[in-house]
Amino acid sequence: MAKRLKWKEYDYKAQLGPGNALVYRPLFEVEISSRTSRKRRPILALIDSGTDSSVMHADIARGLEIDLAKCQRVRLGGIGSLDGYLSNIRLFIPDMKIAMYIPVMFAENLPFDGLLGQRHFFQRFKIRFEKDKNKFYLAVT
Repeated sequence: MAKRLKWKEYDYKAQLGPGNALVYRPLFEVEISSRTSRKRRPILALIDSGTDSSVMHADIARGLEIDLAKCQRVRLGGIGSLDGYLSNIRLFIPDMKIAMYIPVMFAENLPFDGLLGQRHFFQRFKIRFEKDKNKFYLAVT
């Protein structure tokens, strides 16, 4: 018998986009920390089905006392490319009480705090987007 999923509903959040127009995006709050520091930081992360990796702003790594000079340099490709530093972090979803460890690329000059991609995040959750209703849903696999 198939396992019945328990879906958690979230609203899309409005942000200013190109031309100062409101854009609704699947953003939700997560808490991140490094493996070695007790410091934790809540961020709004964008769930992005169009990217493989998870990416966060380098300022977040510095705030968590992650020494980017000791991290592996990596390049993320796709539409254009982005250079950054790879580190493992603890990602906690407070309202679901779920913690997971994932590799994240930290990069400078990002227009967002965090982006959660297909590898690692999508492997742990089923995700449904209902853009016409400005809703998205997560369920643990």
